[in-house]
Amino acid sequence: MIKTIFIWLGVFLLAFILQTTLVPSLAIYGVKPDLLMLALFMMAIKTGVMPAIFIGFIIGLSQDIYSPSVLGQSALAKTLAGFFASLFNEKVMRLDPVILGIILILTFFVNDLSIYAVQVVKSGGSLGAVAKEIVGPTFPRALYTLVFAVIPILWEQFTVLKTRR
Repeated sequence: MIKTIFIWLGVFLLAFILQTTLVPSLAIYGVKPDLLMLALFMMAIKTGVMPAIFIGFIIGLSQDIYSPSVLGQSALAKTLAGFFASLFNEKVMRLDPVILGIILILTFFVNDLSIYAVQVVKSGGSLGAVAKEIVGPTFPRALYTLVFAVIPILWEQFTVLKTRR
């Protein structure tokens, strides 16, 4: 149990360091992968609802402190994204890699939808602009992160297949 906590702590720390240092140089037309969301997604499908909600809140709060946006906006978004991803916990159901990729993309939509909903409420804007904002930046960012997600998803798939034989 303690070993698992330290492993996940190391994964999130590495993802945070890479997100702030290396990822900006990997941007393609302004689209950057979100390694923290990928780490949250992988942890959520491994551990379940309560750890995913807690870690999602901590990640979001650290992003809120690090960025000049509304305090609590990213905390709410990451908490909801962690909850959504943890609904597909591998202790409850086995999913193949294609379905995991689709769930990762949907997790990005849940995250960004909650961020834009808070912005609409704060600014008094219309919900029509949310759809454009969701489809525009979210889908390319989710696909770019999915490229990085292929490695841990397939690694897990092949190591699980080896141990089942």
